[in-house]
Amino acid sequence: MLNVSTRFLSSFIAVILLSLLSAEARSELVRHQIDSDKEFKLEGTTYQAISGQFYFEFDPKHSANKAIADIELAPTNAKGNVEASANFFIIQAKDPKQRKGALVEVSNRGSKAALRYFNDATSNKKPDAAKWLGDNYIQKLGLSLVWVGWQGDVSPGANVMLAQLPVLQGVEGYARADWTLDSPHSKLSVAHRPGIEAIYPIDLSMKDRAWLTRRTGRDNLKVVVSKDRWQLTKDGKIIIGDFQPGIYELVYPTKNPQVAGVGLGIIRDTGEFLKHGESQFRVPKTIAFGVSQTGRFLRQFLYQGFNESEQGALAFDGMLVHTAGAGRGSFNHRFAQPSRDGHRMSAFFYPTDIFPFTSSPMRSQITRKKDGLLKRYHEAYYPKIFYTNTGYEYWGRAAGLIHSHGVYDVKPLANERIYHLSSTQHFVQSAKDMTVVDKDAGLYRGNPLNFFPQLRALLGHLSSWVLNDEQPPASQYPTYAAQTLTNFSHYQLPEWLTIDKPYKPHTAYEVDYGKDFKQGLIDNNPPLILAEIVPPVPKVDSFGHELGGIRHPLVEAPIGTFLPWSLRSGKFASNEMEDFRGSVYKWPKQQILKRYPNKQHYLRHINEMIDKSVKQGFLLQQDKNKIRQQAREFWDWNMS
Repeated sequence: MLNVSTRFLSSFIAVILLSLLSAEARSELVRHQIDSDKEFKLEGTTYQAISGQFYFEFDPKHSANKAIADIELAPTNAKGNVEASANFFIIQAKDPKQRKGALVEVSNRGSKAALRYFNDATSNKKPDAAKWLGDNYIQKLGLSLVWVGWQGDVSPGANVMLAQLPVLQGVEGYARADWTLDSPHSKLSVAHRPGIEAIYPIDLSMKDRAWLTRRTGRDNLKVVVSKDRWQLTKDGKIIIGDFQPGIYELVYPTKNPQVAGVGLGIIRDTGEFLKHGESQFRVPKTIAFGVSQTGRFLRQFLYQGFNESEQGALAFDGMLVHTAGAGRGSFNHRFAQPSRDGHRMSAFFYPTDIFPFTSSPMRSQITRKKDGLLKRYHEAYYPKIFYTNTGYEYWGRAAGLIHSHGVYDVKPLANERIYHLSSTQHFVQSAKDMTVVDKDAGLYRGNPLNFFPQLRALLGHLSSWVLNDEQPPASQYPTYAAQTLTNFSHYQLPEWLTIDKPYKPHTAYEVDYGKDFKQGLIDNNPPLILAEIVPPVPKVDSFGHELGGIRHPLVEAPIGTFLPWSLRSGKFASNEMEDFRGSVYKWPKQQILKRYPNKQHYLRHINEMIDKSVKQGFLLQQDKNKIRQQAREFWDWNMS
């Protein structure tokens, strides 16, 4: 038997050997190149804005990379590793002692959103000066701000975040594109949207295998469009024809897929690299932030086990997953198109809103298989997660499914908080961007309720939880138990609010993409729909505002009704929802004056609700005047 000192020595030697072997086998983020390093001062602190390139290597045989679809087919270097690169942009305090952590924004289609969301700043692709940092809130939290490219089909441009991913030359297969047309068109690009490249053109040598269909509703019968009614451009990226309003879907042969799942590895290895002792960007903790598309990316990241690195380290200590609802996405399969999402009336049946939805394992009512978002992890690899959703996500991204199963509530795990930003739409827009739906009825498309102040407060709580282990406020979301969540069939607006509700919220699905989908191959394109899952939605109060979440002071002191959804009025399928946008019902003046005889009376009530929000922890002291200004403007608009 070994004595204590001998056992200690043996363990010590084993750790050293393991460290040496790990260092020798290390792939991950192998080097970086700095293209620009600019210093500037803000409130007495010197900051650096650093941009350049990160270079990555991935061992295709390593268990941590097995989840990357097709990585075993990707070209390798002399060491047998798969290579990729991506540009980065980092804003950090020059003094490492002032860096408590890093906020890593997973760039939505090459953009930078964090400064607008959290710093009350204007959008800028190259925020390398103090004037672009707004009120410096992220930096005051002690967080570096990091962007790195991960998506391979973003259109190149100055300061656009983009990755160079491996390509499987000669590999053939099928891709799919769809378009919802509300007016006649003569040309349709196979790329998802502006700013996205058509990296999968139609293979002209097999163009006869492409087929195009048209339908007049989401679930309506598809009618094949005769091939003599449409043609292809010489590059195979555009189809030409007389396309009338309706939904068109093209399934077509293509080749040379990017290994899209490497983008997940890039984000993972960036998170770990920032915590390395040798990194000039070193921080003790990392928080990932994703908005909409990249919020769904982070849910995919978690689901496929990417928060554990090749070295067995924790990639991210925290995550703020914003406006992802119950979705994941096209981030890790052959011929994946990461920009494709899914709504009631656009981007149909991509692998976005598919089981599982909750973090805790639940059993599918169709396949009887049990699965959950965090099933693949030991608890040691759980990050501290905030899931934040607007009201739109309950209607347009099946958010109710992240905390329910059937007609039962599912509580978030101990490492999670769920916050519902009640009655808000998907994104913040100015009141001047609202459009009239029916002026006589007082209905406007566009919901100007600004949730950025609430999101700023939540970032502060997440930062304190990750950096200092300070418990954040309890989750705020609708539940069956509290009678604030309801099945859609039971959803009712107040009788006095004479507005049609949507035909149906965006539904999730049990689908069959083919027997090899777990390996990242889609054989059924479009997929076979096994079952539609209609998500629950929040109940509303007597004013039409959503219950069971963080309620904005303008919702708590109402003089109009903010709805998180808007109908496609004046278009085909007019009873379906618009993508992303909510609406406002403008109350008659006499209805407002019954509640508040004048503006001053109204603003006094607003101040009470502002103080309540601050006390609850959902509003910062420095943001109180922003809410007051919103209230003044909304009163003036209603009385105009």
